[in-house]
Amino acid sequence: MYQYSFMMGVLWVAMAGLVVPQDAAAEPNAGTEKIVKEARETIEATKEYTVQQKEAIERKAHDELAALQRQIVELRGKVTKASETTRAELQKSLHELEKKKDGAKERLDELKGATDAKWHDVQEGMTTALNELKQSYQKLLSHLP
Repeated sequence: MYQYSFMMGVLWVAMAGLVVPQDAAAEPNAGTEKIVKEARETIEATKEYTVQQKEAIERKAHDELAALQRQIVELRGKVTKASETTRAELQKSLHELEKKKDGAKERLDELKGATDAKWHDVQEGMTTALNELKQSYQKLLSHLP
């Protein structure tokens, strides 16, 4: 009987030893799965944030370009009222302003079609084009009588 109890004790210890490593092995897998899941969630959140930023910048650039277009239309009316000598110079400046506006519009189209990886570069070009357009507008506006 003593031998039977001893053998049962050894069997229980052996079984307990087998069970612990299985749980220990499962735990690191669960930790790894958790890390992978959190990484995926972080990547998705980053992508969503990037898309939101891109859309906000596109809207802002579109709104600024539309406002500048309205201002250019107003300038055309003022240029036609200027004297003949001034009008020729102002029309030349207005033509250059239109070219810059078209360039800014092209940049906006590029921004809309840019991939997530490239839109930061395109955005810088868009910002530069808008700033140049605004400066040209202000310069032309300062030459009006």
